[in-house]
Amino acid sequence: MVSIQWKIKRGDLVKISSSDGPSGYSYGVVISKEPLIDQLALFPAVMVFSFSHGCERQYYPYNLEIVSAII
Repeated sequence: MVSIQWKIKRGDLVKISSSDGPSGYSYGVVISKEPLIDQLALFPAVMVFSFSHGCERQYYPYNLEIVSAII
């Protein structure tokens, strides 16, 4: 069995991949303190301030790639 850890923290710069927009990706900053784990959701999620949308949105691990992390 493979164990995967999602090490994302508040302040990390992330690349957001989605079908929105012409290029298919944008950038943002993680604003939630830790991944949100809801019993009704299958995957953990974080709130990210999206530079292209100008607001915060909820994203899942499969939509994000860490570009620069806060130590």
